Amino acid sequence: MTESLTLAQQHLYTFQACRRRFYLRYLARVPWPEAPLGSQQEQAYERGRRFHRWIERQFLGLPPMEPSDNDPQLRQWWEIFQTQAPLLPDGHRFVETSLTVPVGRKGRHHLTGRFDLLIVSDEGDEPAAGLFDWKTGEPRPIERLRRDWQTRVYLYLLAEGGAALAPQKPDAFAPRRLTLTYWYVEEPQQPRVITYDDAAHRRNRIELEAIIAEIDDQLTTGEWPLTDDWTECRHCAYRAYCGRQAAGAGKLDPQEEEEPEPDDLWLEPQWG
Repeated sequence: MTESLTLAQQHLYTFQACRRRFYLRYLARVPWPEAPLGSQQEQAYERGRRFHRWIERQFLGLPPMEPSDNDPQLRQWWEIFQTQAPLLPDGHRFVETSLTVPVGRKGRHHLTGRFDLLIVSDEGDEPAAGLFDWKTGEPRPIERLRRDWQTRVYLYLLAEGGAALAPQKPDAFAPRRLTLTYWYVEEPQQPRVITYDDAAHRRNRIELEAIIAEIDDQLTTGEWPLTDDWTECRHCAYRAYCGRQAAGAGKLDPQEEEEPEPDDLWLEPQWG
């Protein structure tokens, strides 16, 4: 049997951080032996999730949902978004849209992502596609964002498969016509706009193919070693399971805290 995996940016990040965690979390599906988030982090995650749902409703033209009076932070965020959201181009809007493309040897696996907002527009005589991602966490410098798996995966997905979303404007998804804008509620006047081009797309393809080949190798050998970097264990809920309690506890990495995938973050094997 051939195992086919559907991979999102969290899976790639986790594989690089610790292959054993990747196996336990996404393949063996071992339940968390301890809560991955502390109470404050859990509250922050839930607040961010609600914030995203309210923005989604607004762009879908649904009746607004008023922030709860007992959550002043959420109310403040909502007011900031209403008054300081980034300027958006005219065009066709895709709200909370998912895109999946084949990757790996002979397209064995699939790469997937879900976009907060995609706008396909005309800039002068050329169509363009712009992604917008709403962030409630700590703002990150643009150079770090360029390296993040979310950025690389989202732009790769658009360049490879975006034309399926807007077949009447396939040219909008040429790499040089793609942008990804991160908007942080903590710095609403400083959106991070990341551009793309053919050279970046080639680098992305090489890096994605390399990490997916490594995943294939691990699937073949069945060996999933622990990370040598014990600092990774400090924010891993499996540290007791792996006998690394000595690493202590720490804050969950922002890439895992702020960008959860649907369906409880599980990577879905498909057999055939």
